[in-house]
Amino acid sequence: MSSKNSVKRLGRAALEPARIPRELLLRWPWASFESRLKWDALDRPGYAYGTYQAARQAKALGLKGISVIELGVAGGRGLMALESHAREIEARFGIEIDVFGFDLGSGMPAPVDYRDMPYVWKPGYFKMKRQVLESRLKSAEIIVGDVAETVPDFVSRPGIAPIGFVAFDLDYYSSTVAALALLSVDSWLLLPRVFCHFDDVVGDDWELHSEYTGELLAISEFNAARADRKLARIHGLAYKRMIPAEWHVKQYVLHYFSHPQYGQHVGRSDWQIPIG
Repeated sequence: MSSKNSVKRLGRAALEPARIPRELLLRWPWASFESRLKWDALDRPGYAYGTYQAARQAKALGLKGISVIELGVAGGRGLMALESHAREIEARFGIEIDVFGFDLGSGMPAPVDYRDMPYVWKPGYFKMKRQVLESRLKSAEIIVGDVAETVPDFVSRPGIAPIGFVAFDLDYYSSTVAALALLSVDSWLLLPRVFCHFDDVVGDDWELHSEYTGELLAISEFNAARADRKLARIHGLAYKRMIPAEWHVKQYVLHYFSHPQYGQHVGRSDWQIPIG
């Protein structure tokens, strides 16, 4: 980064004092992952948060590893960020994190009906240059095809580590419904609480997301169809973060109530409040 750009960025940060630590941490890559995560000083903080919390849960449950997934790879910046976060978090918790990206490859397909919000999206958006992207990835696997077919194939693979984080960025209602099959599988393939990022629940003023179309409708229908598992926003997440950001309202957790480990304690080893 040029010194001129650095001055400009710090100048903007000076107008928002709460963001100054973030700007400084962006220039100190040797700072701890926790410090950078606390101040959003990394790419795709929603991905970092979900992966970190999933790994933390898996470690407390005594698991050896987890899978993290992005649905809707497009240009690949999100998948590269997810892979980078996974490598750092692996070292932090001493567990293995397998990274997968799902994409049609040829861009968005034709919308099915109004629920896919065709006034926002259209066929051909977000094509993926697979060879270029794969040359920049170190270990993440790209799975190309219609998620209605590739997701069932994926969950039938032997040896898949439990899914701990999923980023849903498929835009369409119909594609999201098909992809939510990832969260309908048996308990051995899921953490008791799976962290999720739904990218298309907030957008520009002309997008007008609502619970009657798009990802929000897919989430609502998923919850209505299942008694033992529900997708819920993380209540009060914005109040626990250092910097207000749009990604806070995009973070959900799948609560799998009937999971054999759902009730297993993963909190503090000792929590007391003395009177004095």
